[in-house]
Amino acid sequence: MSYTTIQPCEELKAYISHFWVATWQEQLPAAGSTYYVTASSLTELAFGFAGPDLMWSSAQGHTCNHGQYPAGGFYGLFGVSMYSHAVPALFHLPASELNDRFLSLDTLLGNDGKMMEERIAMAANTQERIGILTGYFMAQVKREKLRDSLISNAARYIRIHSGMANIVNISRTCCLSQKQFERRFKAFTGFNPKLYARIVRFETTLNNYARYHSLTEAAHANGYYDQAHFIRDFRTFAGYSPVRFLELSGY
Repeated sequence: MSYTTIQPCEELKAYISHFWVATWQEQLPAAGSTYYVTASSLTELAFGFAGPDLMWSSAQGHTCNHGQYPAGGFYGLFGVSMYSHAVPALFHLPASELNDRFLSLDTLLGNDGKMMEERIAMAANTQERIGILTGYFMAQVKREKLRDSLISNAARYIRIHSGMANIVNISRTCCLSQKQFERRFKAFTGFNPKLYARIVRFETTLNNYARYHSLTEAAHANGYYDQAHFIRDFRTFAGYSPVRFLELSGY
């Protein structure tokens, strides 16, 4: 499988992590094969293709849970991954409403979802698809109503520091009590701040483990105080030990 990420335009970098394309060039995923999903701080829109034909589309909300889905029957995927704290700006609803949700685009966006799906289906290539989503998101940002800049900045700070941030200090910087900060953070991002930081640290370690000589080195580099701590968090967010998950998922 080939997996490529594309960065969003400068105006959307505060909202979108990346666009992505996954293709099977040599061998298609066999019927009955499994796609392993981990906990994620990101909300995703995904589109599945069989050759040039769009077969399905979906919205998958941010989640602290892991899961498994059938992976056969399509040739490629195109999608966009958005920060959970961007959900209020991009979809005009609280981020908590997408927690652990897996739904169709028309369920999420109504007629806008149907039109988006049609335009993605007709697009000639990845760049056109990115342009369609970019145009839609830019229009939504201009209409942004559910804004909490304080919490958005706090969430970005946690991401910049790969989840290794002192939550108490962040709440003080925001001039909020711990309870006030936690309540506003969960309402705006869908997670309590400590859980959000744990998931971001897990994601950072998983996405960058190949840079290190071993999983142990990757764990220490990302703030896990010992191997047991790392394995415990990994099982919580992936459902398996690190070694077993990598064997099963081909990550």
